[in-house]
Amino acid sequence: MHSAPMPSRRALLPLLACLACLALPGLGWAKDTDSNALGFKAYEKGDYKKAHGLFEKALKQNPDNAYARLNRARTTTLLNKGKEEKDGFEYCDYPSNWIFRALADLSKAVELERAAVLPKIDEDQKGLKALKERGEYLKWRKAVSLLGAEAGAAEKVLRETPDWLYEQPAAIPVHISLRPDKKVVTQDHTMEETIAGQWSLKGGQLEITPANGKATLWKPVAEQYYFNEGKDFFFDPQLQPVGEGASGSGWLGGPLRAGPLLGDCS
Repeated sequence: MHSAPMPSRRALLPLLACLACLALPGLGWAKDTDSNALGFKAYEKGDYKKAHGLFEKALKQNPDNAYARLNRARTTTLLNKGKEEKDGFEYCDYPSNWIFRALADLSKAVELERAAVLPKIDEDQKGLKALKERGEYLKWRKAVSLLGAEAGAAEKVLRETPDWLYEQPAAIPVHISLRPDKKVVTQDHTMEETIAGQWSLKGGQLEITPANGKATLWKPVAEQYYFNEGKDFFFDPQLQPVGEGASGSGWLGGPLRAGPLLGDCS
């Protein structure tokens, strides 16, 4: 009886590699990790185009890689900054608007690994510099502060955000302004201003007393605002009525928004 021939060393290599993948948990993501790491090396050398391609490769292999999301936001910013000031830039063309693409990546990164990623975002003075100078980012960061329940975040957002928007399907958008004299002023498509009530702060919440009606408490929260036909989202600061006031009609029923995309592309 003849024994079966032993496989060659070359034939054994693929089998050993496969067994290693089974034996070591998480090794299946090695390519993803390598693409992100290689991309970051290229990023540090200033080769942003190469780095961007590697970050995209990492995200195709693992869309939940929070660090690749952060890094792609950096290269998206660096490769596109200034384009919004040139003729032909379509602000409402989401696939080409680098601002919202970068915010979408940052939002997903924060959703996945907030505690680890957010300090890196706050400390970044290179890749995200141009994005951080924009009002869209500042509104986004307010929402993230609410998401993480940062100390004093709710009251800070309320004090620093006088303008809100009521925007619902089949409803006329209404702009709500919280004036320094404590008046609530509304403005619809006619551009006519109406004094709609009074406002005050109460323990990290907003109290609105309509001209005709009972006082209502509103809570600032962070919500996911989907755009680009629901393919992407960014975090959006919103005001939502709580308690009995939640059943109000029109803009008094909320929610009110103050996020990065505020009626510009409706």
